[in-house]
Amino acid sequence: MKIEFQRIWIAFIIFSFFPGLSNATSGRYRCTWRNTPATSMVIGWDQISGHSPVVYYDVIDFGVQADAYRFNHQPDRIINSKGMNNHFARLENLKPNTVYFFVIKDSEGTSKRMSFKTAPDNANERLSIIAGGDSRNNRSARCDANRLVSKLRPHFVMFDGDMTGGDTYEEWKEWFDDWQLTIGSDGRIFPVLAARGNHEAANSSITELFDVSNNDVYYALTFGGDLLRVYTLNSMIAPGGNQSLWLEGDLKANTQVQWKFAQYHQAMRPHTAKKPEKDELIIHWAGLFYGYSVNLVLESDAHVVKITYPIRPSNEAGSDEGFIRDDENGTVYMGEGCWGAPLRTNDDNKDWTRCSGSFNQFKWVFIDKDKIEIRTVRTDGSQSVAEVSHNNIFEPPIGLVIWNPAAGDVVTIRNKKAVAANQVAANQSTQESSQQNALPPGKPAAEKNTASNSNPPEPNPSDPNDWSSFPKVVPDDKGSTVVKFSLQQSCDVSMQLVNQQWQKIASIDFPKQPIGEIVKSIDMSKVPAGQYLLVIKGNGKLVRRYRVEVK
Repeated sequence: MKIEFQRIWIAFIIFSFFPGLSNATSGRYRCTWRNTPATSMVIGWDQISGHSPVVYYDVIDFGVQADAYRFNHQPDRIINSKGMNNHFARLENLKPNTVYFFVIKDSEGTSKRMSFKTAPDNANERLSIIAGGDSRNNRSARCDANRLVSKLRPHFVMFDGDMTGGDTYEEWKEWFDDWQLTIGSDGRIFPVLAARGNHEAANSSITELFDVSNNDVYYALTFGGDLLRVYTLNSMIAPGGNQSLWLEGDLKANTQVQWKFAQYHQAMRPHTAKKPEKDELIIHWAGLFYGYSVNLVLESDAHVVKITYPIRPSNEAGSDEGFIRDDENGTVYMGEGCWGAPLRTNDDNKDWTRCSGSFNQFKWVFIDKDKIEIRTVRTDGSQSVAEVSHNNIFEPPIGLVIWNPAAGDVVTIRNKKAVAANQVAANQSTQESSQQNALPPGKPAAEKNTASNSNPPEPNPSDPNDWSSFPKVVPDDKGSTVVKFSLQQSCDVSMQLVNQQWQKIASIDFPKQPIGEIVKSIDMSKVPAGQYLLVIKGNGKLVRRYRVEVK
């Protein structure tokens, strides 16, 4: 009896001082996405021992009481890879922008309580993203960066490859052990979008550890309704062929998305002389980025720090290494690694380089309808950094070091369409107010309300060429004219430009336009100087007219 009591007492001491042993049947947790981020989540883990694991989850926190959770889900995929027994539970039909609490219960016990949050499903919600790559060899630096993920609490992490140095079993176990430092103080797991780097020996290193939906490791996900689409590409396979065909087709099918990002591992034009140029990526991808208005690209591999000015592929006068600065329509490229890989010297700047450096870092990116903000965060010494407020994840916490080069600490990319639409709206409001104030005495102002698309203003019946009652727009220096109108139903839209002799100068059609407010940018760079009337019709019925002054 005395011996049995001693055994029980020893067991009690062990589990009291090492509580992790009581729920160590699962570990190395991670969250990813395969489908719509607003309504799905993939929970991944290493089933270290035990069997028959089930994920129990709910929007209510029941702690480790697994049976209290309303929903449960068995693993959809189980695969032994890199010395781990990887399990993936693909949860669907979730609520957007919602925190879910979960535990994993198996034959031996229940995990700690963790949580995740689905992405917003509308463009009015601001997004926070951490973006970087190259965490290879230096575990201390890697852990510093991981801790900052937990403290900055992003909506998700873009990680563009080279997680480990040698792609070995032991290195991957260590990597996922270190990744647990990204889990928030409240148990929140922040999803990761993973790309393949050159230190991943095969595509399977990504597909089997992050449950990526495409075996060739190129895919795209949309966030915030139509706010943002993120393209993950694979620079370790042929950039042309099927990959570029898919990229072009997807970009073409998603022109309505307001912002577009891309990530892949190897930089097109690395900012260190130690790395070769990647002309094939420029040939197959850079033109598509420019042609389909990809705003921001994340690259790695060089182990240096860089952000470019907006650029487009070009060999014209003033270009440098196949790119030229284009502040109006160019793409911003950022990177290039530094999540723990050996640092290199930034000794290969270009004419279009905004800033470069050499230190451990990742990018902290904010996105809303009006703009993108990019900050470079120095990740060393993260233990002295405070945590962001859970109610405001966009306010830098105490102790966070944001790089402040000569070009400034925040790089802002503005949504030209949103800015133009706001300007047009402001101009219309001013003009309409002025027109109402100038009405003849006794005439009701409502009869002259040019803000109503259901009752567009009519020309002066005594002078058909008097277009002063219509809102005025003026093309910018490049001939671009922005107009706005609203549709009560989906329909085909046509626009006609007529001169003061009522002759049609030009016309353009926009088939199958959606319900709601529509903003269009019209190229009038070849229209001769003069006064014109732009007539907008939906299914043949008048919607709006603008007075256009071409200088």
